[in-house]
Amino acid sequence: MHQPPVKTISVLGCGWYGLPLGARLVQAGFQVNGSTTSEEKRPLLREHHISDYVLQFTPGLKAPQSLHSFFDADVLVLNIPPGRKKENLRSWYRLLIDNLMPHLLSSPVSLVVFISSTSVYADLNRVVQEEDAGQGNITNSGLAMLEAEQALMSRSEFGTCVLRFAGLYGNGRHPARYLAGRQGLDKPEAPVNLVHLEDCIRVTERVIRKQIMGEIYNVCCDEHPNRETYYTECARRMNLPLPAFTATAPDENWKQVSSRKLREELGYEFKYKSPYDGY
Repeated sequence: MHQPPVKTISVLGCGWYGLPLGARLVQAGFQVNGSTTSEEKRPLLREHHISDYVLQFTPGLKAPQSLHSFFDADVLVLNIPPGRKKENLRSWYRLLIDNLMPHLLSSPVSLVVFISSTSVYADLNRVVQEEDAGQGNITNSGLAMLEAEQALMSRSEFGTCVLRFAGLYGNGRHPARYLAGRQGLDKPEAPVNLVHLEDCIRVTERVIRKQIMGEIYNVCCDEHPNRETYYTECARRMNLPLPAFTATAPDENWKQVSSRKLREELGYEFKYKSPYDGY
């Protein structure tokens, strides 16, 4: 069925990824609503010509202004990660999605782009693809994301496309900074699963333009150097203290995230195929 062209996009969560995404969508000619959690951040959204809103999840939805105009959009990009440190994380996040649902159902939104994570995959000691989610022992954060995916995908009132981002880097953020100089790091031979911010933005825009519904895509660099080689080399390039890894233990587990479906079905070609690129 032919969908009318997308004119208005609401980005729920204008942080490190959501703000540059919103700015790119404005540049592309879309009308963009964006949410932040504090009044202090609103001028930053306005600088990028994004209609600014303050929304907070407690996990109830709180806002000082009317939410009707924020949800008055063709597409909602839902970018609210559950975090890792909350108590009762899974029930908290499930309630957040439940509280969001009435606003979605009473809105004209026809497509939800849900920003998920490759934390929905356990370390299965092999390449993992979209159908492998939930197998094995995954983290509470991963379970929360997976349950949110299922809740959104099960609704017939709107379509959902799930994007599972690997570890994010770019725009001044790089995981090597957090590991610099650290000792006794594990899993030296495990493959890294990373993706550049620019590719995340490009994939999201493509999904919106094509109005992809009912699909799930991994978004991860094509190349997967091992942890020791990668983080040591990145620290060297950035003039940071080198990390030190332990010897490989026989019971260490790993996963390698495949973006084959994204490349084949959407014809997407990564700008940064290697995690060494664009850091």
